[in-house]
Amino acid sequence: MPEFANLRSGVAMDDRELLSALVRAERALQRIERALASRRPEPSRDEELRAKVREVVEELDELIREAAA
Repeated sequence: MPEFANLRSGVAMDDRELLSALVRAERALQRIERALASRRPEPSRDEELRAKVREVVEELDELIREAAA
């Protein structure tokens, strides 16, 4: 099992810093939403990705069945 890094810095943020971080995160989300809204859908690419996901899930199911046997 992979080891996870400790994401806590041990340094407390004051309210201003926390609010500033939240505002930056909100702005980043808005930029992402605008970029996604202006993106043209690519059905062939989406279908290709779905097919890959189905294939990987089938492989995982097979590995799980083999491990359980």
